[in-house]
Amino acid sequence: MKEDKRELIRAAAIQVFSEKGYHEARADEIAQAAGVAVGTIYNYFENKEDILFDIFATEFAERRRFYEELRASGLPVLEQIQRILEEHFSRLNKRRALLQVLLRERFEPGKELKTKLSELYREMVGYVEELVRQGIEEGWLRQCNPKIIAHAIFGTVESVIGCGMIYSEREAAGIFREAPRELAEFIWKGIGLEGGG
Repeated sequence: MKEDKRELIRAAAIQVFSEKGYHEARADEIAQAAGVAVGTIYNYFENKEDILFDIFATEFAERRRFYEELRASGLPVLEQIQRILEEHFSRLNKRRALLQVLLRERFEPGKELKTKLSELYREMVGYVEELVRQGIEEGWLRQCNPKIIAHAIFGTVESVIGCGMIYSEREAAGIFREAPRELAEFIWKGIGLEGGG
C-alpha cells in the first residue's frame, strides 16, 4: 500500500514536471494531481528534488533489470543491442510525459542531483561498454575503445530520443518505431565485423 501511494505521487510528478518543468512545478500541484494532501508527499519524499531523482532511479532500475535478463540470455551481441533499442524506444513512445521529464530535466539539475544522476548514467553507459567489450572478445565487433564507443552509442540514442521533443507526437512515434532497426544497423556498420562471432 505504501509503495502504491509512492507510485501515485511519482506518476503525478511526472505529469506536472512534463507540463510545467521541474523548476516551475510546486508541491501542491503534484499533491492535487495525485489526489493527496501536500503533507502526504513528505511522508514519501524529502523534497521536490528527491521526487525527481526517484523518477530517474525508478526508470533506470527497470532498464537495469531488463539488461540483466538480456545478459543472461546468451544472445549474440548484435541481437542484444537490437533488443535494448526496441525496449528503450517502445517504453518511451508509450510514456510521453516521462520522455519529456527525462530529456529536459537531466540537463538542469541542482548540484547534488547532478552528482546522483551522473552515477546512474555511468552505470547505464557501463552496461553498454561491457556489451561492446564482450562483442570484441567474441569476434562480433572490431577492436575499439569500448568506453568511447559506449558513450557514442548512448549519445546517438539520446539524440534520436530528442525527436520526441521537436517533432509532432505522430512523427516522433514513427521515428521511434523505426529507430531500433536503423540504429542497430548504424552501430553494426560502424563497429561490426562481417561474419563475426
